[in-house]
Amino acid sequence: MPSRHAILYDVVRWRGNRLLLLLFATVFLLTTAFTLLLRPSSGVGLYPVMSVFLYGIAASLWLRQRFTYLTVEGDELVVHIMGRRQRVPLDRVRRARVARLGTVFDRPDRRRLLPGRGRRWLDEPALMLRLGGDPDELDALRRGLGRKFVIEDSLVVPVVDADRLLADIERVRPAASGPGAGASRGARRRRR
Repeated sequence: MPSRHAILYDVVRWRGNRLLLLLFATVFLLTTAFTLLLRPSSGVGLYPVMSVFLYGIAASLWLRQRFTYLTVEGDELVVHIMGRRQRVPLDRVRRARVARLGTVFDRPDRRRLLPGRGRRWLDEPALMLRLGGDPDELDALRRGLGRKFVIEDSLVVPVVDADRLLADIERVRPAASGPGAGASRGARRRRR
């Protein structure tokens, strides 16, 4: 079974909201129970509806953080987002690295793509894959994943353990071929 690498956006959203959602849902549920026990003839009002609504939101956030992840299957990187799958062939990857999100979301127009308060995310490590290939395939990937994951020709995803995911990708990724392939621009220049 390939290892799952949870997408950090959803993990942080669940961790930041679970306490308040579950606390208020439980308070509304207990208020409903005590109202029915102490005064059975009176109506309970909106308390059970609010309780079910808050438990539903909490369940939705938990499911999203649980079933939104990246995994390496065969020679593809598979991005799972709540039942949807987007496959990225690893032979299309020109460069793979781990860097801070601040290196990509450095401009204000890009920073608006980050969820919540954008500054909180700038120091988080993310997997960055520079993709090559057909621009139509890149547009299809952007439509499937969203603008916050595909920026220009790069797939940018903050994951819980980005270094381990990069190691999984490098282990499976086809080796670069040709003169100077895989070397940095400066290394190719020095070799000539």
